[in-house]
Amino acid sequence: MTDKNNTNLRTQRPIVVDCPHFNENNGGAIVLHVLVHRLRALGVEAYAVTLEQDYADIKSPLLRVLKKWNRRRRLGPFRTHPSMDVPLASKEIINQAIVVYPETRSGNPLQSQRVVRWLLHKPGFFGVDAKIGPDEEIFYIAEAFAKDVKNISTDRSLRVSWFRNDIYQNLGLPRVGACRMIRKGKYSNYQIPRFDGTILIDGKKHTEIAKIFNTTEIFYCHDPYTTYAYYAVLCGCVPVVIPQPGLSSEEWRSGMDLKYGIAYGEEEIEWARNTANQLISYMATEKERDAVSLLRFLNTLRLIFD
Repeated sequence: MTDKNNTNLRTQRPIVVDCPHFNENNGGAIVLHVLVHRLRALGVEAYAVTLEQDYADIKSPLLRVLKKWNRRRRLGPFRTHPSMDVPLASKEIINQAIVVYPETRSGNPLQSQRVVRWLLHKPGFFGVDAKIGPDEEIFYIAEAFAKDVKNISTDRSLRVSWFRNDIYQNLGLPRVGACRMIRKGKYSNYQIPRFDGTILIDGKKHTEIAKIFNTTEIFYCHDPYTTYAYYAVLCGCVPVVIPQPGLSSEEWRSGMDLKYGIAYGEEEIEWARNTANQLISYMATEKERDAVSLLRFLNTLRLIFD
């Protein structure tokens, strides 16, 4: 019997995930789409819902309408990745569903009575007050993002991944210099160097970044929790996470899976080189860990909402 035909995996209610348009450079958007796709592959009735930005901070009703119209025009119809099965939910489905919101969604705009909050980063990191309700069920993609959340169970890990191993490979090319990524580092309080000779890769396509990772020696990363560090290792470039104020190397590693092959500060570069193969071997089994996590998630939802 295949997983898709195993009714023991399914919840009685559909699951609706709050998804923005798919963006291959946005890790949060990627995993939200992947969650729907993986649930449907298990036979679960899962869908996406895409919510408009409300522009509540704009006082003029006319300007709010214009902002919403312009955003719809700019984004166009809902987009997912061609390889994924991510249909949109109808209003009837949403009314009876379990709704999954990321921590970047404020409150419960769908007014669902069955809410799951999935922490894809620390709540409030992006300046959004999630307004997590007392009855919401909280899960996290990495333990580091739940450290400041009270009374959260240790079995609430919900992990899905989508790696571009087809693009990020070590081509054995000559290397010189370094590259740098800021991304979420812009929300930190430390000084970010400018015009220091490193190649800035923010905003570049995956194929461009893979080429840069293959021709540079060091990847300075100001975003401490990003898959790009793993991609750099796959290409033979040493990732160096810029240490965060008040966060030691031990504390940083304790909250994530990328425990090898990545330097936390320049003093760990040689250690990162020596442990790169351990990281690659570990990440090769990521799909198995994802599957265990997803089944545990479904079992928890059945116990609570069915």
